[in-house]
Amino acid sequence: MAPANPQHRVNQTPSIIIPIDNSHIKDEYRRPQQPLYINGYGQPNGHHSPKRARRPKLLNVDEALQYSPFSSIVPFNPDIIPLPHPNVSNSVPLFPSSADQERARQSLNLLNTDIARSHGRSTLAQQAVDTVKGYLDGSNINEINFKQARSFITTRSNGHTSRQQGHNAIVNPHLGPFASMLLNSTQLENRYPTPTSPNSSTTTYKSAENLLKSEAGSLSTQGLNQITVPTNPSPTFLNRAAIAHNAQTIVGQAQVSNLKAQGQTPVVLVPPLSAEARSRGYVTFKEDQPVSPALKKRFEDSSLAKSSSQTKDQRAIADIASKSLQVLIEEIFEADDKADIDIPTTSTEAAPHLTYVELDDAQVQTLAPATLVKLETLLQKAIDAGKVADISADDVCRLQSLCGKALTVVQSSELSIDTTWSKDDFTAWISRAAFAETALRSARTIVRIMIPFREDKRVCSEEALQNVVDVLNKVLASCIIPIVELRPKDSGSELFLLASTYTKEIGQLLYQANRVMKLLVEMLNRVEVAETIVTALEFFVIRLLFVENAQSEKDSVLGLQKFEGLRRTAMDIISRIFSRYPEQRAFIFDEVLTSLQKLPTKGQNARQFKLSDGTSIQLVSALIMRLIQTSAAPGKSSSDTSTKRPRARKERNLNMDSSDTEDEESSGSAGDREPLEDPSSASDDETGGNANGRLAKLANTLNDLAAKDAQYIVRYFVQRAMTASKSGDQPHRHLLDMFTDDLILVLGNPEWPAAELLLRALMVSMMSITENKSTAPAKNMALELLGMMGSAISDLVATTQSCARGLEGQDSSLSGYLRQLFDDYLDGSLDASELTNGNGPYRTVLQYLTSIDSEGSPTRNAQLYYLTQWARGVTSAEHSATSKRKLLVGQLRKMLREEAWDPSDPMDPVTKAQCRLAYALTVLNMNFCRQFDSIFKILLDSITSEQTTVRTRSLKSVTQMLEKDPSLLDRARNVKGLLIKCTADASPMVRDSTLMLIGKCIQQRPALGQEFFKSVVSLASDPTVSVRKRSMKLLKDIFAHYKRKEVKVVVGECLLQRSNDLDKATSEMATQILEELWFSPFWKYADTPDNIAIEDRMALKEQMDLIVSLAQGSDKVCSSLVSLLRALSSAGAKTAGSNIKVCQMLVSTAFESIIDSAARPDGMEQKHVVQSLTVFAKASPRLFTAEQLQYLQPYISNLSNPDDFSLLRSVVVIFRCVLPTVPTVQQSLLFEVQKALFSNVSKLGKMELNEVAACLWTMNGVLNNPDRLVRLVASVIKGLQKLETRNYSDPSAKEDFRRAKKYIQIAGAFGKHCDFEGHVTEFRNAFPTWRGSSVSGMIIDSIRSFASNKQPLALRVDALNSIGLICQSSPLLFNQVSVSDIFQQALVEDLPDLQNMVLSNFRDFFALQESQTSGKSDGNQAGGAAVVDGQLGGSMKASESDGASALIAQRFLHNILAIALASQNASALTAAEVVASINRQGLVHPKESGPALVALETSSNPAIAEIAFHTHSDLHLQHESMFEREYMRAIVEAYRYQRDIAQEPVGYRSSPFTSKLHSMFEIIKSSKSKYQKKFISNYCSKIDFDVDKLDLSGDVPASLQFSRFLLENLAFFDYARVDELLHTIGCLEKIVADTGSGISHSVNTEVFQMRVDTVLGDTEANSAGIEQATSHQITATQDVAPPRLRQLTTASIIISCIWETRTFLRRLYGLSSTQQRRESKANGKTRDVNKAPSKSNGVTGDRVVAAIAARIASLGGREGMLKQCQEFVDLLSIDQEFKVAAEGEEEGAARPWTPSGDEGDSRMPNSGGSQGPVKRKRSTSVSGTPHKKRGRPALGRRKSSRKGMDEDEDWE
Repeated sequence: MAPANPQHRVNQTPSIIIPIDNSHIKDEYRRPQQPLYINGYGQPNGHHSPKRARRPKLLNVDEALQYSPFSSIVPFNPDIIPLPHPNVSNSVPLFPSSADQERARQSLNLLNTDIARSHGRSTLAQQAVDTVKGYLDGSNINEINFKQARSFITTRSNGHTSRQQGHNAIVNPHLGPFASMLLNSTQLENRYPTPTSPNSSTTTYKSAENLLKSEAGSLSTQGLNQITVPTNPSPTFLNRAAIAHNAQTIVGQAQVSNLKAQGQTPVVLVPPLSAEARSRGYVTFKEDQPVSPALKKRFEDSSLAKSSSQTKDQRAIADIASKSLQVLIEEIFEADDKADIDIPTTSTEAAPHLTYVELDDAQVQTLAPATLVKLETLLQKAIDAGKVADISADDVCRLQSLCGKALTVVQSSELSIDTTWSKDDFTAWISRAAFAETALRSARTIVRIMIPFREDKRVCSEEALQNVVDVLNKVLASCIIPIVELRPKDSGSELFLLASTYTKEIGQLLYQANRVMKLLVEMLNRVEVAETIVTALEFFVIRLLFVENAQSEKDSVLGLQKFEGLRRTAMDIISRIFSRYPEQRAFIFDEVLTSLQKLPTKGQNARQFKLSDGTSIQLVSALIMRLIQTSAAPGKSSSDTSTKRPRARKERNLNMDSSDTEDEESSGSAGDREPLEDPSSASDDETGGNANGRLAKLANTLNDLAAKDAQYIVRYFVQRAMTASKSGDQPHRHLLDMFTDDLILVLGNPEWPAAELLLRALMVSMMSITENKSTAPAKNMALELLGMMGSAISDLVATTQSCARGLEGQDSSLSGYLRQLFDDYLDGSLDASELTNGNGPYRTVLQYLTSIDSEGSPTRNAQLYYLTQWARGVTSAEHSATSKRKLLVGQLRKMLREEAWDPSDPMDPVTKAQCRLAYALTVLNMNFCRQFDSIFKILLDSITSEQTTVRTRSLKSVTQMLEKDPSLLDRARNVKGLLIKCTADASPMVRDSTLMLIGKCIQQRPALGQEFFKSVVSLASDPTVSVRKRSMKLLKDIFAHYKRKEVKVVVGECLLQRSNDLDKATSEMATQILEELWFSPFWKYADTPDNIAIEDRMALKEQMDLIVSLAQGSDKVCSSLVSLLRALSSAGAKTAGSNIKVCQMLVSTAFESIIDSAARPDGMEQKHVVQSLTVFAKASPRLFTAEQLQYLQPYISNLSNPDDFSLLRSVVVIFRCVLPTVPTVQQSLLFEVQKALFSNVSKLGKMELNEVAACLWTMNGVLNNPDRLVRLVASVIKGLQKLETRNYSDPSAKEDFRRAKKYIQIAGAFGKHCDFEGHVTEFRNAFPTWRGSSVSGMIIDSIRSFASNKQPLALRVDALNSIGLICQSSPLLFNQVSVSDIFQQALVEDLPDLQNMVLSNFRDFFALQESQTSGKSDGNQAGGAAVVDGQLGGSMKASESDGASALIAQRFLHNILAIALASQNASALTAAEVVASINRQGLVHPKESGPALVALETSSNPAIAEIAFHTHSDLHLQHESMFEREYMRAIVEAYRYQRDIAQEPVGYRSSPFTSKLHSMFEIIKSSKSKYQKKFISNYCSKIDFDVDKLDLSGDVPASLQFSRFLLENLAFFDYARVDELLHTIGCLEKIVADTGSGISHSVNTEVFQMRVDTVLGDTEANSAGIEQATSHQITATQDVAPPRLRQLTTASIIISCIWETRTFLRRLYGLSSTQQRRESKANGKTRDVNKAPSKSNGVTGDRVVAAIAARIASLGGREGMLKQCQEFVDLLSIDQEFKVAAEGEEEGAARPWTPSGDEGDSRMPNSGGSQGPVKRKRSTSVSGTPHKKRGRPALGRRKSSRKGMDEDEDWE
């Protein structure tokens, strides 16, 4: 060939020939044998081949790349493979710096120095050479084939050729001594890799090499463009020539740049393939056609994808695996072919690898289980080695077909379980289940094969995959789930035992099912499956998620965690479907939410999803959070992802093991998802001004998607929870609480960031409920959840503080930085930019999540969701446009598009604690936690709600938040005022909740106890038991924390009062608290009282001082203190011994203060100390010693001032109580005391005299000298006999009056306490004329004359008192006629002093009888406390009182009841106490006093009402059936009592509105529902009336006033059940229907003179006719008689008031007409009618009270009565059901909790309205509003603009 034109050669681009190793291309994919010239002008040097008819296509590098081995590297990136050009190397320097290079060369320099010093004979160098030669031995070197392109600049010009000439030493001036020594001693053949073929010979290679040598010589002497190419060059020649050419060509960078500037680029010559070359890995395509995705997938899964990273041994193993798999497949196919020819008769004769099963009377051959195991193992190895592409698609299809036969058999088999099976039946089922396991193995094989062949529709067929899903569904539904649901105590207990014996077999079945499901997860990650398969997966997976697992391992056949693992895999499937198929998301949400009611709400099986920190939540909660996090992941549907992948991403290796991908998160693989943004936008300037806006748009779009899904879920939960209760049948209320608990539990867990979003949506929903006019239950739910969420925020802050403190000891700069940020947050100075910067908390959290991303963890979703939140924070915060900020925006946008966290700069490892702190910082600055103050404000505002339950719930929620964050008390200044106000709330629940909250406040801030002290003390006497108990607990805490004496005294008084509480539990609790406060601190000194520490001795004195202060209080307090000490020291007390010793120490301390005034505290007087000792003496006389009594003797003799009398009384009491128990008292002391007492008898007052008489009689038992007592009493009797005829009205008789008064008092005192019946002889000697036998009787006879009505009142009072005292000691005297007449006369006379005196004696007598009956002894009686062998005296004879009590009750009960009902003063209170005592002892029939008790319950005197209530409650409990008949009489009595005594005939009390009969109704509510309904029926019958028998006397008719009393009570009763409320409304409606229709007829005919003939018959009456009828009515009303008009008006008012009450009840309790009818028909069979009704918000009683009062006021004149009659007729004539049905439906839809107007509510006339007369009704309805024939308008009625009840805002 002639040389090319030089001029032409100047314009040519240098040709660079790339040698291509194309030996691995299969023949079928080989391209035509023709050279390819790339980026050149046809042939090299611009020449055209004369044999070519056309010019070949010129391809650029990108186009030619798919035909080269570099096609395995996708995408083409210059950073990975440099563009080929001469003398350009992209090698990376081995050493980053020169210093590193010098350090690395130190060893080499050492060897070089040693060689130079030894003149090439260095032993050290020789050893090093030998060592290195071992590494250079080719037999020990693994051959590595790299994919990336080799450098095109080679230096083989002197390599191979020099070695062909011999092994002479090579001297290279560029090599050091050691390198040269190593080179000369190495015998290795190193050559540039040249393409060879298996069939090529050595001679061919050598001839080509010789040609290359000859050409190389000419190339070295010629220029760059002087290459001569033969006419038909061979490929080998071209390659050799190109290699030689490139070796000699030195093209600098400048030269290349010049070539590019001239529009010329280096060319690459790709020669045609040789015929002998191997063609594996190459495919022949037509020109201009894209690469097939299916074939590309095959390439990726073939050995080509693995060969670059495999060593020689690994390739050998891979080849072995591939050959083993192919051998096994061939054996299987051979067995199958053989079986087709000769089918065996039994399964044992089956060919190898096959087994036979029966199917429809035919045998089906399937792969044997052992073969399946081996096949799957080899198949997995082949996939791992990248050799799966060696199997042909036909073989794969046939293999799938063989595996599918087992699936067909299982689909036709019966696998269901019957609980009635026997052992044989279950054993047979186990065999069928075993084959089901084989089928699942086959299914695994089918799915495993599909994954690498996923682009081949024959292999990855929809039918095969559907069969797999069907079999899996059947096995789970028929085998696994029934076994999981078996329980040892259910009906299938026998089957449970059978299944437990086959746990291993069934567990293996579950294991195989789980592995199939994991492969399906991997399948969903890589393959887009059909919608039918997706739907089938969704159904059985969601069902699996909601199967109820056992509560414990012993109740489960398979084990709890094994099944939970299966459900976790199910969650992975549903999550992957949710991520890959967005069109399925709504369906998934709906299915999950509608299945919630299947979840268990109790027991530990409700939360079995284990978190990474060991806690557990519900599986459904984890699923929902995972789905929400997936919603925020960038990407779009998978419909366009199979063929569309960004070239800028590195493709994932899809030949990974299933374990690496089975838990791939919902975000999808990096190559299977497209970003939301256009990929082309990636080329924009990411740091430009619009980058921030693009990132904000992307992040907000993603966040909005997640927010909408979260709102949908929350809305579903809330809407159903609002209509369900915690005690109802529906579980939605419980589920919402559990769901909220789960979200709160993971709020601080960075692996579940969606919890914050869900809590935020829930918070917004709850806030809207509290702000709207929702029902009370809905508001309670909202307040409860808001309290939980507020507490969760406080708890998160506290947990974060603890975490920050835990990082204080670390030296990490990150820990210090995070702690500083948290400190700034607490101070309120945290800048949002600090959180969102490139190295802030967001970055820290993402770094940690990336480090823990592992199998099964949801961190991939969490990363993407959290990345979105970071992007939102970056774009929403105000930042300066720095370069770092711009770079961060660009990086975030890139990572969001690529769905991966891939930071550009490295970061130190992040610990778990650092991540927790960083995550908490970000969460605390998100919207949910920022609303903490708003949550607390809503709770505080709800405390003042009008609804009781709402106030209660808000208090509890505030308490919950204060427990977590006590600092709220300082931040919310109005909390204390609200709590003090709530302590006076009318609702017991509110008061109880308030006390609970006050207790928390005091616990957190003890100083607040002073501010709440008065409120707590007032609630200690609350009517509600629970409130009293909680108040006592708070008082206990206050007592322990406060040292002020005044506080301790008040607390002691309150607790002492409660120690005598009527409620036994309350009394015991108060006693226990007092024991803990007063006695338990000194128990440790019980055995060593002399060794008390100084501080404890001071505490003992303080305690005694406290008791002294309490003893100065009222008699009730002293009595309670005595009872307390007696109870604590009684034999039945557990710590009686210790308490007695403590009391002895207290008594000793008191005597020390008596003796030494300096030992007494400031302000304590001696008389007070002695008075306190009387308490101990009455409680336990054994506490005193004889020596201590001697200290008291001086106080008896000296009575010089009034204080001495007080001391005397106290000392006498002590002596009276203690002397019988102290036998060692000296006689002389007793004589001196007796003498002093006798000498001072005349100076003593009534109280002292009573104590002295008892003491003298006690000492008489010791001294045995009754003569002085006899002489004293005899002299008194003689004096009285002398004075009985005296006229005391004479002013000159004052001295005699005083003397007679004193004599009467002495006679009564000594007559009560001294038993003179044994000294009759002495009295006969003193009174010779006396013929009686009873000294007590004689004393009464001497006093009796002074009790007559002729005597002064003061003498009569004392005489009655003395007679009563003596009768208490001698009860038989009550039976004397003279004594009874005296009492009778006093009770009849209207003199309160006399009545009170007689009643007081009766009360004391009955109290004594009750005390004796209950085994208690009154310490005030003779003999003192419990007696022992040495007890002295005691005049009480139980036998004498047997008939006295009955006599008093039978004779005087009528008078006593009359006194009780006559007033509300002290006499009435005493009478009530006597009545209560009589009934407690059962002395009269309960019906005698039952009505009076009901009346007394309405008293405005709280003491009277309380006594009556407790007595009534006891009687009702014992005589329920009897009281049923007496209640109606009791109601009449209560009305009379209120009308005549209380002067308040209304039936309610305001502020708040309560019924006056509420106490009676509370007692009735304790009975059964049937009893209550019968009472309501009888009660309503008292409201009904006969119009002709109405009592019209008075300004307000008596009948009307009584009906008003009944109706107002009925309106404000607190109904316990819905059915009782409905029954009440029904009774009222019946009265209106029955009685009201007759009254309406009478009003129409008599008042308005209406007749039937005056009414137009046509329904379309004209206006003239209506006006005529109206005119006729007005004229006719002038003829009605005033008495008749008043009578009819009164009747109409009663009916109208009944309707007002009925309407108010429906409004108050939110009853619609539809609900009323439905629940009435339920007849108590549903739980809704058995629960307590809830009151509606804003409905109070003032409107109904005003309406009733306005109607009664219409009786004031004729005009008012006519207007009332007109409104009444209008009320009963309008057909509300017909006229306002539409209105009622509309109103009911808007506010379903209020009554609709379809039963007359919306047409009820307003009070005082003006209406015209109307036509009477023709018929009535018993069940509701009276109605008439539809379409018949009421005539004569003026048009009205009245609003319906639902529209009447006055009711709200």
